Order: sequence, then structure tokens, then C-alpha cells
Amino acid sequence: MVKKTLISRAVLLFVTAIFTAPGYTSENNQPWQVCARSDVKALRFITVGEATLSRHKCQASNLQNPPMRLSFRYFREVPGDAFAKAALNFLEKNLSKADFERYKARFKQFNNHYQDIGDGDVYTLTYRPNSLTLALNNTLLATETGDDFARNYLRIWFGETPYSRPLKENLLQR
Repeated sequence: MVKKTLISRAVLLFVTAIFTAPGYTSENNQPWQVCARSDVKALRFITVGEATLSRHKCQASNLQNPPMRLSFRYFREVPGDAFAKAALNFLEKNLSKADFERYKARFKQFNNHYQDIGDGDVYTLTYRPNSLTLALNNTLLATETGDDFARNYLRIWFGETPYSRPLKENLLQR
């Protein structure tokens, strides 16, 4: 009897964790559909992971409009500060000087939540109307409000000078 109760509790915890994980479903319980995939490369030739762009309906006229989710699954260790430094670098490249300075403190605060990761870890950025969340392995790390913040932050991957042009093209299916 005790064994059966423990198993029931474990199953309940597992199901609860899946369905309450950040970005699993939307407010109206629509599941995410993977619309596009791309390799994530370091130094343009070393594959370090895979990125996916997901939406509730992939036929949207603009894949970057909310709700939208970017997931990055990594195949190797990457230090958290590497994410933070790269993000700030590409934000500065993709924003006007005035916009970068306006959001710089918020970008740094958001980037402070990146952690060291290893093989199999998944970072997820979920853009919903008026908010952007960062999660690691379905554990919420950070939330920022504002469509301007979210759109600016996503320029790391979708701006004029993105982290990777092939990644941008693959995810936006261009």
C-alpha cells in the first residue's frame, strides 16, 4: 500500500511538473508546435547545440510575433558568463546607441540569470505579449516585462547582425 501511494505521488508530481513548466502551454492551453530547427554553431563550424522556434500555429505571417518560443538544447558544457557576454555584445551590435543605453541595465540583469550548462541542458526564451521569460530545463530563471524589451532582446538572433545568419535564416525559414 505504501509503495502504491509513493508511485501515485511520483506520477502526480511528474505530470504536474510537465504541465506547469514555463512555456509548455499558453494561457488557453494551446500546445507549442516546433516550426523550425537549426544547428547552433560556435566559431561558425563547431556544432554546440540545436535551436528550435515554436509557436501555437506555425502558419503565422510573422514568426517573431508573440506568442513565440526559442529553445536551445546544448551538446556540451558552456559557462553562464559566456551567454551573458555574447548576448550583450550582439545587443549592442543590433540596437541604436540610444536604445542600447536605455535597456543596458535591464539586459545585464536578465543576463545575470544565465548559468553554466552541460550536455542535454535546454535554455528556453518564451515571448508572450508584454513579457519575455528565460528558463533552464523548465525552471524559470527570469522574467522581464514589455514588448520593446522582448523584441530588442530577440535581435540577438533576429537582428541585422545576428549571432548566426544561417541560424536566423533557418529559424525564420528564409
